[in-house]
Amino acid sequence: MEGVGRRLGKRGGSLLNIGNASLNGRENNVLFRNNGDGRFTEVGFVNGVDRIEDGRGMAIFDYDQDGRLDIALRNFYMPATVLRNRGDAAHWIRFDLVGTTSNRDAVGARLRLRAGDHWQTRIVNAGSGYVSSSSKRQHFGLGSASRVDEVEIVWPSGERTLLRDLAADQAYQVTEGRALADSR
Repeated sequence: MEGVGRRLGKRGGSLLNIGNASLNGRENNVLFRNNGDGRFTEVGFVNGVDRIEDGRGMAIFDYDQDGRLDIALRNFYMPATVLRNRGDAAHWIRFDLVGTTSNRDAVGARLRLRAGDHWQTRIVNAGSGYVSSSSKRQHFGLGSASRVDEVEIVWPSGERTLLRDLAADQAYQVTEGRALADSR
């Protein structure tokens, strides 16, 4: 199969052989930081994420339960790698949802959180990437906010749960049909 695993080079359009292991080739991983103003900045080079690899899957989860999200990478013909977040700690809150009328994993539930003047939204999903899936736990970074003013959960069944005045740096289990979250 002539030309399989090749790309156009930067000079003159010549073909550059990138090997037989992958049709995608090896490219730098990228990591984007949300600037909070609708823009994102590529910061992979600062955090050591910009390694040249043949990425196949990525999952985001809190590996060491410290409130900072970590990344698991799966590359072609390589062992999985966990990139631990060692950045400055800030406040956070996490929700584990349990559906009763809705599906047990609450897939499709929408959480809307307000801390001060800042709003954030998360939707519970499953199967978030090729050969990978991130945690169904819903994690919110709060920055300097030590409390959450309110969280509205709209369950797949249409039922709504409203939680108010929650402490930061806590994990809450919320069960559909119950008014209060249980801190864990």
